[in-house]
Amino acid sequence: MVKISPLKPFLPKNPEEFCTNPYDIIGKEEEQQLKKIPHSLIHLILPDGEGDQIYRNAAKVYKQFRDKKIITQVNIPSVFVYRQESAQFSQQGLIVGLALQDYEEGNIVRHENTRKKPLRDRINHIISSNVAAGLVWAVFRVNQEINNLIEQIKKKNLIFDFKKYGYRHLLWQETNPAIIQQLVELFKNERVFIADGHHRAASAAEYRKRKLKESNASEESDVPWQYLLSYVASDDQIRILSNSRVIKRLSIDNKEFLKKLENDFKVYPMEKAFNPEKKNQIALCLKGKWYELITKETRFNLLRDSLDVVILQDKILNPILGIIDPRADENIFFLGGIQDPNEMEKYITERGNDLLINLYPVNIQDLEEIATVGGVMPPKSTWFDPKLLSGLVLHDLTEK
Repeated sequence: MVKISPLKPFLPKNPEEFCTNPYDIIGKEEEQQLKKIPHSLIHLILPDGEGDQIYRNAAKVYKQFRDKKIITQVNIPSVFVYRQESAQFSQQGLIVGLALQDYEEGNIVRHENTRKKPLRDRINHIISSNVAAGLVWAVFRVNQEINNLIEQIKKKNLIFDFKKYGYRHLLWQETNPAIIQQLVELFKNERVFIADGHHRAASAAEYRKRKLKESNASEESDVPWQYLLSYVASDDQIRILSNSRVIKRLSIDNKEFLKKLENDFKVYPMEKAFNPEKKNQIALCLKGKWYELITKETRFNLLRDSLDVVILQDKILNPILGIIDPRADENIFFLGGIQDPNEMEKYITERGNDLLINLYPVNIQDLEEIATVGGVMPPKSTWFDPKLLSGLVLHDLTEK
């Protein structure tokens, strides 16, 4: 159901120095530190400048990286296996091109809406620079034949092996046309789901639309801009962590807030910080005091309605706190990936916020089922961890 393609990407000469976190999780402090490194990808994905000059600078930086041989192009069509290892968790998947026509036709399934401002930014960036530097993270339901081929590719010599952000990063390259064709055939029977990178995917799709209009190429033409730079992994390789919420200020007093919660939840005071251990259990830290919430409703018309992120929005954020759009409301922010509830508590007890809402992580199978039927999940429903490095491979979109 999806078409994959080998790539001839650019690879960094020094990946440990060059690669970064994805652009959308890099804070200002980290950005400033990275920009002290002349050969860091940061200069391409978050270039300096104002207005449209930002995007012109991205194009200049990309050219400089190529001219100075900071990155060099692979000459043979290749697929890659990318693995991240730590003592706590490891994951691996394939780096390939996914046909953007499948994205348009719904075989590459989305679960989240894009936002106009960040999407416009990424569209401007990709049109100016003509390169995709960040991976779109997609998953497929466990397929042992695909996983066996991944293990086979891992028997080859490593081309990258370095440590960064607490993980060991390993990359293998496969150029054997027979192995690549086996993968192509296997993915013809698969549907893939976007886990992370909806704005990168949408901007690449817009780039393709513009190229189709301005060229004589058919929708099936085999050119670089027809493919989405993707990391595609089996769904048993996925770890989703909590994406907790912090409310800066409550608009009502504590007693009234707790009383309103009792309409939809059983509310139990707790002695110490804790993480929810199951679905439909929510942990609250209200001005330093912890509470357990258990949803009273146990039957849901739709799977989506059973998700804690949906229950939170429909029963607490919107009706009680007046937060209609969490992406735009300045009274809320998110703590993606923090697992220690005592660390979360500090956002209340030490940083002066009023309310922490600690959620049980979304299950990957729930995400797949909801996406399959066209469901859209609330913003910041998931935090996939560890994040994939950007700059490990760069997909040049110009026709060679």
